[in-house]
Amino acid sequence: MSRKGVDPMVGEIAEALLHLGGSAHRDRVLEVLAMNRASEGEVQLSLRARAVAAFDAHSGSDRDSRGVRPLFRKPFGPGSHRWALTAEAEAFLRAGGAARDVAASASL
Repeated sequence: MSRKGVDPMVGEIAEALLHLGGSAHRDRVLEVLAMNRASEGEVQLSLRARAVAAFDAHSGSDRDSRGVRPLFRKPFGPGSHRWALTAEAEAFLRAGGAARDVAASASL
């Protein structure tokens, strides 16, 4: 998911959501991100702000000005703190994971 110019936090959020079954409360996603940074000592407030900004920048219901579809959504509406992958993003990530699993098995 590392497109040039894309915040790495976007990929981390997507991976966390995928790991959590495709959707989870924002606080749970932040816990996963914080666990991944335990050795880095990143300040929790900074992490929260960066994650929320990345989520907001890549969520919505329509394509952005570049024609790119959003990766994330709020399944219970704008005031909700539940985050989820869009159906397309989840299918793409799961297909990529399945392809990596097949390739790893083939190399054994």
